[in-house]
Amino acid sequence: MTSDPERVKRLTTASSFCLFDNRLRSSGNGSIIWGLLNLAIGALAISARGPWGIVSLLLGLALIIAGIYERKVRDPNVIIVAASTLGVLALWNFALIGLAAAGVLHLVMGGKTLYWAIAQAAGAYATWKTYATYRTLRAEVDPVVVEQVRGYIDELKKAKPSQSLDLVEFDVNAGFVQGTNRYRLKPVEDLYLAARYRVQLGSMHLEEVTFVPRSEVLLTPVGGKWASKKLKATVQLGSHTLNKATITREMAVRINPAAETLVLGAT
Repeated sequence: MTSDPERVKRLTTASSFCLFDNRLRSSGNGSIIWGLLNLAIGALAISARGPWGIVSLLLGLALIIAGIYERKVRDPNVIIVAASTLGVLALWNFALIGLAAAGVLHLVMGGKTLYWAIAQAAGAYATWKTYATYRTLRAEVDPVVVEQVRGYIDELKKAKPSQSLDLVEFDVNAGFVQGTNRYRLKPVEDLYLAARYRVQLGSMHLEEVTFVPRSEVLLTPVGGKWASKKLKATVQLGSHTLNKATITREMAVRINPAAETLVLGAT
C-alpha cells in the first residue's frame, strides 16, 4: 500500500479512537476511585450516626458501577452515564456544603468537600464535552484498522527501542510546565506511527498518536558536536517542528543516516 491521503486518514482516525479508548479506561479508573472514596465517607458518616451517610454510600456504589461500565463498554452512551454520575456526586457535595453552612450537619471531610465538589463538577463537564467527538469517531472508524493500530500502540509502549532494529526514540524539552515529552516512532511500511508520551515520575503516559509519511520525518542536528553521546536536534514530524530534541547517535542515524556525518563534518 502507498501512503495515499485516504489511507493516512483511516489510520489517523483509528489512532484517535484508540487514544480516546485509553482515556475512557483512565476515566473509568477515576470514577472507581471517587466511588471508593465516597463509600469510605459514607461509612464514616454512618458510624458517626449521620443520616446522610447512606446517600454517600449509594453514590459511591453508583460511581464504581459506572467506572466498571466505562472501562468495559465501548459505546457513546458510556460518556453520558459517567458524566451524569459524576455530576450528581458534585451536586450532592455542594448540597452537603450548604447543609453544613446551615448547621444541619457536620462535614466528615471538612473543607476538602468544596475542592472535591469543584473537581467533580469540572470532571463531569469535561467528560460530557467529549460525547460528540467519541460518537463521530465511533461511526467513522474501521474496526479491523482499530485492532491493527491498537496492536501497534501496545507494541510500541512495551518496546525497548535500543534493543530493536528500526524503532526510534527521542526526548523533547517542552518547557518548565509540560516537562519532557518522549516520542517513539514505529515504521509501518512507508509510514511512521508517531506516539508522544508525557514522562512523569519515571513512567510514560500516552498523549498523542498519529501517522506520518516517512519521507516527511526529518532530523537536523543543532550545534557542532555530540554531547554525552546524545545529539541536540530539530525533528520535523510532518507539519510539526520539534525543537530542543535530544536523541542518541544510534536513533539519529535511523531517521537520518547522514546525521553523524553532518555533525562530524562540522567539527
